[in-house]
Amino acid sequence: MARKITVYVDEELHRRLKAAASLRGQALSDFMLEAARRVLEAPDRRRAAAHMDRVRRRIQATFTAEELRSMREEGRT
Repeated sequence: MARKITVYVDEELHRRLKAAASLRGQALSDFMLEAARRVLEAPDRRRAAAHMDRVRRRIQATFTAEELRSMREEGRT
């Protein structure tokens, strides 16, 4: 069973949300439902940090600051 939720926002936020929905070809309600689902499915900070810790342990490599800068620059070209 679907439930209705009413949220009051100021005019500026409403205008921005409506414009963002329009740019995606969506109704405002569909846009807000999609945004809410994305937030609920996104990992929280602790899960994201734990994931990054696991990645770091797997890599187990040490880079100098210069090596990191070089790798970053290579990614921009």
